[in-house]
Amino acid sequence: MTFAAATLGLAMIMKNEAVNLSRSLAPVAPLVDEMVVVDTGSTDQSIELARALGARVLDFQWTDDFSEARNFGLAAATTDFVFWLDGDNSLSPEGLAELRRHLSPGLKAVLWATEVVTPQGDRLWQKRVWPNLPGLVRWEGRIHEQLTHPPDWPQLATGAEILHWGYAEPVSARQKGERNLSLLLNCPETRAGQFYWLYQTGRTLANLRRYPEAVLWLSRAAEARAANRPLLGHTLILLSQALGRLGRHPEAEEAARRLVQLEPGYGPGHYHLGRLLFEAGQTAEAGQWLESALILGTGDRVWGADQESCNFKAAFLLGRVWAGQGRRGPARQAFGLAGELAPHSPEPPFALAEVALAEGAAGEAKGYLECALKLAPGHRRARDLYAFLSGGQGGNHVRQ
Repeated sequence: MTFAAATLGLAMIMKNEAVNLSRSLAPVAPLVDEMVVVDTGSTDQSIELARALGARVLDFQWTDDFSEARNFGLAAATTDFVFWLDGDNSLSPEGLAELRRHLSPGLKAVLWATEVVTPQGDRLWQKRVWPNLPGLVRWEGRIHEQLTHPPDWPQLATGAEILHWGYAEPVSARQKGERNLSLLLNCPETRAGQFYWLYQTGRTLANLRRYPEAVLWLSRAAEARAANRPLLGHTLILLSQALGRLGRHPEAEEAARRLVQLEPGYGPGHYHLGRLLFEAGQTAEAGQWLESALILGTGDRVWGADQESCNFKAAFLLGRVWAGQGRRGPARQAFGLAGELAPHSPEPPFALAEVALAEGAAGEAKGYLECALKLAPGHRRARDLYAFLSGGQGGNHVRQ
């Protein structure tokens, strides 16, 4: 006896996404069993384009509530399972196949996928697929909405990746940030002092570079009761960064040290404190924190820290610390690790060239410089140092 495969439908809300639908909706259109698109007031060709791709488009009067719009579409879904994309998201056919691989009729579980924010590189876990069971699953929250479901449902991690490019253009990103801030400030949850909403308000203000206000909201979030420890960690990192931007360096360091005391095994906290101390010239202690950050891992997929990128920066700064201390062997190892983590960056081979030159190995230094220039022909420092060495001189032309 064979059983019918579970059906999978797409739910999307959109407004003026005509320029994006060829990237977001079109690739998945032939691969899903249904597409329900909720339009919240488009004035471009979004509705016509979505319908031409086979979507059932529903009109919705915008109420400044993302959850209400999403739940409106969810109520119209007819497939066994539902997954969501926004108009500025894309999922490859391979990613969709990965999601389907986990589905079976009657399964009561939530599937998670990784959202990759471009070009920033942030990577964060998100709930993306769930059983279509009215009354058991719904969205909550006016902004930065959350999917709620029975707490005993299994949470299944998948290898699917969703690209999100909606904040790539600075002007659009700022407009969206201002819109989000307005919604956050008017949320009853924010006014009630709930941690998640205080955090999101502070994070939005920090992204808008409104640092004095960000400090106020992030300070409130840091004092609120937070069950979500990764987001509390990010709150303190953002608070420290905002204080640093305002030149309040002792307070910035205090916030960073509070995090590593609160969560001693939290790698992003070690990385942030190490980087902060390095920038303040406290390189000896910075090296200790950067080294422990690499051991613990610097990523956090709850709020989007990209471990590969942060590990590269930690390794590179650690190499700078050790080179400055004359510990050239460990410096080589750190710069080598940085090169492995970011093979397209010219900085690790340039740094290795400086270490080699400090050891009197001019020929080896030239080899590293050639690698750096192959990656970045316009790298001025590498070009100047290579020309210096090619002139028959060497030995002391080194920046530690």
